Amino acid sequence: MIKCPNPECQVINPEGNEHCTSCQTFLPHRYLWAVGQGKLALDHLDKRYAWQHQQIVLDTEPGIPPVSPEPVPAHIWPYLILASHGLHVPQPYALLNKGTGREMLLLDAAAIAAEPGDNQPKLLPTLMKEWPMASPLRQLNWLWQIAGLWSDFTEQQVASSLLSKTLLRVHGSLVRLLELSNDLQAVTLSDLGKFWQSLVPEAQPSIREFFESLCDQLTTGKIKTPEVLGACLDQAIAVTTKGYQADYSLSVLTDQGPSRKRNEDACYPASGTNQTHAAGPNSKRRSQQPLLLLVCDGIGGHEGGDVASQLAIATIQQQLAPLLDELAHQPQHDPVAVNLAIEQAIGVANDNISEHNDRGQRQARDRMGTTLVMALIVGAQIYIAHVGDSRAYRISANSCRQITFDDDVAAREVRLGYGFYADVVNRPATGALIQALGMGHSTALHVAIKRLILDDDIVLLLCSDGLSDYDRVEQSWHTHLLPVLTGQSKPATAATNLVKLANSYNGHDNVTVGVVAGRAQALKPPRVPIPSPNQLAFSVPTQSQRTVASSQATVIAREAPPAVQPIKKKSSLWPVLLGLVAILGTATTLTMVFFRELSISSETGVPETIQEETGQETQTVGISDDELTNPLLTPGSYLQLSQPVELVAVPQTPEDDNSDQLGQLTDGAIVQVLTRQEPAADQSRWVKLKVCAVPAVGQSTDQPPTSTEETGPRTSELDPANSNSVVTTPGTIPLTSGEEGWVLEAELAQIARTAEVLNCPPE
Repeated sequence: MIKCPNPECQVINPEGNEHCTSCQTFLPHRYLWAVGQGKLALDHLDKRYAWQHQQIVLDTEPGIPPVSPEPVPAHIWPYLILASHGLHVPQPYALLNKGTGREMLLLDAAAIAAEPGDNQPKLLPTLMKEWPMASPLRQLNWLWQIAGLWSDFTEQQVASSLLSKTLLRVHGSLVRLLELSNDLQAVTLSDLGKFWQSLVPEAQPSIREFFESLCDQLTTGKIKTPEVLGACLDQAIAVTTKGYQADYSLSVLTDQGPSRKRNEDACYPASGTNQTHAAGPNSKRRSQQPLLLLVCDGIGGHEGGDVASQLAIATIQQQLAPLLDELAHQPQHDPVAVNLAIEQAIGVANDNISEHNDRGQRQARDRMGTTLVMALIVGAQIYIAHVGDSRAYRISANSCRQITFDDDVAAREVRLGYGFYADVVNRPATGALIQALGMGHSTALHVAIKRLILDDDIVLLLCSDGLSDYDRVEQSWHTHLLPVLTGQSKPATAATNLVKLANSYNGHDNVTVGVVAGRAQALKPPRVPIPSPNQLAFSVPTQSQRTVASSQATVIAREAPPAVQPIKKKSSLWPVLLGLVAILGTATTLTMVFFRELSISSETGVPETIQEETGQETQTVGISDDELTNPLLTPGSYLQLSQPVELVAVPQTPEDDNSDQLGQLTDGAIVQVLTRQEPAADQSRWVKLKVCAVPAVGQSTDQPPTSTEETGPRTSELDPANSNSVVTTPGTIPLTSGEEGWVLEAELAQIARTAEVLNCPPE
């Protein structure tokens, strides 16, 4: 039985009902996966949860948000830190029996399949079971998704989850995890190669030789990084998609809504457009121009939200026009280059809006801005980018999955380990945005880009929050979007019906909807050549490219949840190789420019908040000064110092002397951030560091020289006389690798830049 979530109803309904028998409110059927020591003890299950079978549990009171544990136990952090991988990773929903020795963690969005109206949920099939029947493209797609998860899973020490025949599940073309498994020992790409070797005998003939060679190169260490592995699979996918016919139908519609005086949403193509796109051997007589769909939701009310959204649409369309023309004539492309082009176009749009604000002397809440969600489709490759809380959804035969992860306070709180999303999203003010286009310079903007491979029929939905608010998409996809997938309805009909739904049941905002139906038809698959990592070097992104083009901004596990700060992208931990000195120098220069722009933005008035009156709610965009000046100091991150700095044994107050001084870290030292204190009364905060590597005196540090007076402020001027040598202060004790100490965060932020190291000495 399920209790109606309508607080004015609360009628008990049979599990098989989709809507309340009394008030017709939609009944969420939230099936959860139970993990932990108490999972088999029925008498320890909270009364609101009902066992189904195996370890599947039903929440019988879905209208009551579960309460997060306080604090969140460390073993649950990987789920939260990996929340942006929502297509693949389940999320904690509730923790029962905490501290009793019989804890039970309930996971939402685990690998469980349940048809609408079906009260018999079941586990999704394992990858091993589905592998022999999968097409060549789908087999490569699954491998490619695992390769894309590898770096982040390794950092969170849960990579063994990707080697588990039980936990690794598939939902059509999507790889899904039943739960996460903590690594008992270090897991390497060689282990992945050995695991994949069991799949080689039943790989499809057109890719078998390629796959066997790929596994050999993994196990022997010839493929050393996930980036090279991904590049190998990208090229194999590019070859395989030549044997596929991809057809797309698009419809887009925007509406002012019943309660607004103007429409501040904008879209491309123009509202009311219906288009057909095709790519493949059978599309010679039809346009092979890539499909571009943009949805923007303006912020600023009468101050110009409509101007911001329209300016974003026009700028991105103009910036991407050369790329679209190039891809129309040559669909085979480098995904890294497309990612960079998308990021650059969005950055230009951001800066155009920001400059428009600056010219009008708009400050704080007077500044206008816009959210963005976009899809760029090139053959079987689908690129999804977003900033803000406009969303993209992926609809398949029996699921509706949110692709994007909102840039709001709730998402940030989850990523920083402060609570479970089901609880945090219901807290006051957690719907406030933490970024949108036009709020400041693009160096402080973080665009999330994800890529999907079309190997089956799907429907994509892009929409503003006028539709997605109050879970309208989750409640209506099977009636409004599933018929498009089955061919019973057209995208234009679905778009019209979804706009009507939003105006009838939400109605507090403008609404924009873009619906894309994608159909893939397999022709004769070409044979995939054997990969050669040496020949793929050009496809592996450089350090600066990875920083710009990364689609997953992750936060590394830490000793304790840090103070609230913006989600920042970080680089993966590559070994420091002599052959990458030039690339590292380029990354260093970009980092210095990044800090300079942040400093300029703060001094010229980066807005604290921008609000849009929405009738029923207030939408806020805000980034604090503390968040802007400390983007790299996430616990677990690696930094290289551009100047010497003194470390102390314990955090000090201004009245303390230097009796606890440990010594000095030299120019060029590489450190790892261990933890950060809560801010003191004077807003100062101390950061604990571990020394990973210290260059010898006189050793080159391979970094741009800086000119900074010993007691004066940091300057952006470069001094050629102060280059490439380690500087130590006379009378100080130099620190060595493995030592730990504390430094003021404000001091560290001025001299730190992202570093890449192979490892750090154990504690």
